[in-house]
Amino acid sequence: MKESFKMVTETMHLPDRGETENALNTDDDVLALREVVYLDVADDSEQAKSSYKEEEDPKVYKSKKTGRGPLADGNWAETCNPVMTCYKLFTVEFKWWGLQTTVESLIMSYTRKAMHLMHRQLFCDTDEWFGMTIEELRALEDETAKTLLEKRHKTLENKTDFS
Repeated sequence: MKESFKMVTETMHLPDRGETENALNTDDDVLALREVVYLDVADDSEQAKSSYKEEEDPKVYKSKKTGRGPLADGNWAETCNPVMTCYKLFTVEFKWWGLQTTVESLIMSYTRKAMHLMHRQLFCDTDEWFGMTIEELRALEDETAKTLLEKRHKTLENKTDFS
């Protein structure tokens, strides 16, 4: 399946309100195929009620360090300062006849939901990372990656082998 599956994520953060047409400098062929999806971190309408946590709700959260938030005003994206847009380009290729469109659509749907939830949580964790040096942020990234890898291994160990 090595040549049959590819997933690439490209990211660019810009100090704008989402008006940069081609933030990742993609060629015209990619621009013609892309679907632009705007994610509002304050919008929880697509989140399952069972996974809602008040401490992860940007409409409620207020940063003690920066004073940012809550994002309760439905117009916050046009009025808040400072502002930043996280541009992401996801490329998914699943080359398996009969399943290609379905699997690609499913992957994009899950990716969209995961990115939305992650960015909601990231906003509400502002006081955890705001003011860190780049070295401290890299150390936090490394520790998070290690923790996730340990959880993954533990999950795999707990699965029953049916062979």
